[in-house]
Amino acid sequence: MFNFNLQKSILWPAISRKRYFSLSQFLTKIFFGLFLLLSLLFLYGFLSGSFSEKFFAKILGLLLLSLVVFLLFVLQNFFYQSYLKKLKPKIPLSKVLLNPSNYNLANFLSFEAGKTIWQALKWARRNNFLPLTASLLFYFLLENKESKIIFLRAGLNREEIKNNLRANLRKQISKLDLESPLYAQDFQETFKIALKRAVQQEKAVIDIGDLIYALSSVEANFKKILLESRLKTEDIKNLVRFQDAVKAREERKGFWRAENLNLIAPIGREFSAGYTITLDQYSHNWTLLSLKGIQQTLVGHEKEIEEIERILSRSALNNVLLVGRPGSGRAQIVKYFARRSYMGQSRALLNYKRVIALNLPSLIAQIETIEKAEEVLNRIFQEVRDAGNVILVIEDFHNYVEPKPRPGVLNISGILSSYLERVEFQVIAITTYMGLHKYIEQNPSLLNYFNKVEVRELTEEETLRVLEDWVPFFEGRYRKIITYPCLKEIVSLAARYLPDTAFPQKAIDLLDEVMVLASREPEKVLVLPEDVDKVVTEKTEIPVGKIKEEEKKVLLNLETLIHRRIVNQEEAVSEISEALRRARTEITIRKGPMGSFLFLGPTGVGKTETSKALAEIYFGSEDRIIRLDMSEFQQPSDIPRLLGSVGQEGLLTTKVREDPFSLVLLDEIEKAHSNILNLFLQVLDEGFLTDGLGRKVNFRHTIIIGTSNAGSELIWKMHGDIKKNELMFYLIDRKIFRPEFLNRFDGVIVFRPLSRANLLDIADLMLSKLKQNLEEKDITLLVSPPAKEQIVDLSYSPTFGAREMRRVIQEKIENLLAVALLKGEIKKGDKVRIEVKSPKEFQLRLLNRA
Repeated sequence: MFNFNLQKSILWPAISRKRYFSLSQFLTKIFFGLFLLLSLLFLYGFLSGSFSEKFFAKILGLLLLSLVVFLLFVLQNFFYQSYLKKLKPKIPLSKVLLNPSNYNLANFLSFEAGKTIWQALKWARRNNFLPLTASLLFYFLLENKESKIIFLRAGLNREEIKNNLRANLRKQISKLDLESPLYAQDFQETFKIALKRAVQQEKAVIDIGDLIYALSSVEANFKKILLESRLKTEDIKNLVRFQDAVKAREERKGFWRAENLNLIAPIGREFSAGYTITLDQYSHNWTLLSLKGIQQTLVGHEKEIEEIERILSRSALNNVLLVGRPGSGRAQIVKYFARRSYMGQSRALLNYKRVIALNLPSLIAQIETIEKAEEVLNRIFQEVRDAGNVILVIEDFHNYVEPKPRPGVLNISGILSSYLERVEFQVIAITTYMGLHKYIEQNPSLLNYFNKVEVRELTEEETLRVLEDWVPFFEGRYRKIITYPCLKEIVSLAARYLPDTAFPQKAIDLLDEVMVLASREPEKVLVLPEDVDKVVTEKTEIPVGKIKEEEKKVLLNLETLIHRRIVNQEEAVSEISEALRRARTEITIRKGPMGSFLFLGPTGVGKTETSKALAEIYFGSEDRIIRLDMSEFQQPSDIPRLLGSVGQEGLLTTKVREDPFSLVLLDEIEKAHSNILNLFLQVLDEGFLTDGLGRKVNFRHTIIIGTSNAGSELIWKMHGDIKKNELMFYLIDRKIFRPEFLNRFDGVIVFRPLSRANLLDIADLMLSKLKQNLEEKDITLLVSPPAKEQIVDLSYSPTFGAREMRRVIQEKIENLLAVALLKGEIKKGDKVRIEVKSPKEFQLRLLNRA
């Protein structure tokens, strides 16, 4: 049973008098305007003396009367608003959810939600549109101010939605059915979902946002709109949460709130601690910065805050070493702790502490010698120790504790160690994983004074919430409206294409760049995902966003384009093309790389050339290939060379971090040590690898190709007519590859030996490149059929395939052309043909000269 009756609810007195109070609000504005006008008139008459006393008295009387009436209306509106705030049920929603039929559910609506439902119900009765449906409720919700903001941020055209809804509603109007329920089934379902969400959010009433979220999963028109706009019900849920946060932020602005009153420091608090004159010269007060910061809430780092407060509250070894990737929010965590301490919300021993960041670069820059800098630093540490209320923050701690400091670099480890053992001297040192491994761990005696707290990188969902906190700042600064799809695109593309910095900082930086780009278009109001795509494409040279017509043509014709460089090998070309089409259209959600293939076959059949062709066609250049000769990694001790270590960049991980959109080519992969092959199990499965310095390297935007000659003898023995499964069983039986390794690839592709006809086609491809180069010099090159046959004869080898052909063309043809050019025998505008001179020699014939 659906128990819902607005006219018997606690909201009804306010809803029924809404028209009167709307008029009251209008009259308030009228009388305020009249008061201002009369005030100006009175002031003019008083200063100029141009009015008679009688007229002056009338003006004054009207002025006072308008002021009194204005104040009466203000008081009336104040009492009305106060009354609305008191319209909250005494029964918690969680209890109502257990047995909704026992309560009049209309009692548990916010005033705005109740008013909107009443408007829809009145319209339905007037137009014989009963029972009241979710569609009609949706139509009237679109008129609400809060819903306007939500739909604007969603990037949805509210007027267009209303027009379509209106047309659909006209088709549905039917005669009043007295036996039907007052509220349709989809309306009842909407209300139940809204009730559940309000309970989850620990609200006292069901508001407009809860109803909008519920409609997104019930109302057919709304669901269709979301589908066409590439949005989900979860996105509406996030938008409603965002709007709730905005309302809460506005409510918190009142100076009378306890939280804001706590921001006013009590008189004499600073006098209860010692002076820090020198420290104040070379520091930043993070406590004050935290009070003025944009992010007043902490997202996702609750565990780190708890660890920091626990360590700082200890009676010994109470110093913190905060370790994390750049951009992971290390400084923000400390500032949030500083805010908690200032407001007395931290642990008792940590409340009302001053969190001060030491500005070492400024100290070093302003003081002439290292010796004097050390004296000043010692004085600062003494002040911190004696003050009794200071927690010292040292950013980039690793830069100042190098075991072998460079000239002009201040090493503070010696001075600092003598203070760290004192309980009253507390430090929060901030470093990176690289700094920890490279410098700090090399000084165990210093490290022993600290307790390490690792800062994890925020998830994409958490980063989205952080961006929401930044939206008011950027909108106020650039006078643009940031849509929710824009924020989603920022998080998604930052995760894919900006690996060097951690979340949330890389997302915040990207949002800033997007706003700068949008500000160049003054007429632009909404910031959309397309703006993000432009910025990311400029930064990374990677085509992102909607697939443009040119790229569509490339993807649909990949087989043809690759075959312009590759002869035969239909299976390989087909499988690669299909994988790339799936990856670019994001038809499936992948954890691993965009595509991963193992190319098997004899030397010189096109395995490497296929990889080069793919890099040029899909990634835009052969320079996008990260090529590793795996025969150089035959020992477990070679792993640091691959992954990197302290003082050494990784041959694989560093290149992928610098160029995440690339093709990784692993030549002769069968020669690598089994421990090294095991590393690629995780890469092929999960799409990431942790390098030697603890950094997560993303491979999800790479294509990984392993090439191997293993099994070539069997391919030759079978004259190339071999089934893939037979070859795989052969490799497993010979313990060349393990089954779990082969199964990780999207495709294991067999390249067949080349026939003589294939080699003639390859010769045509190689010579066509030479022809193009000469055309740039305005020279036309032709090659006679016998010359092509001779090139094949000289380069053909069953063992090496087409590999020798490049050398033959260089030695026999290109050298001949180079000498002729240097001697002046060939000039611009000439037409030259390569002919056979003898069984192993070629000659040039000029066709355009007598």
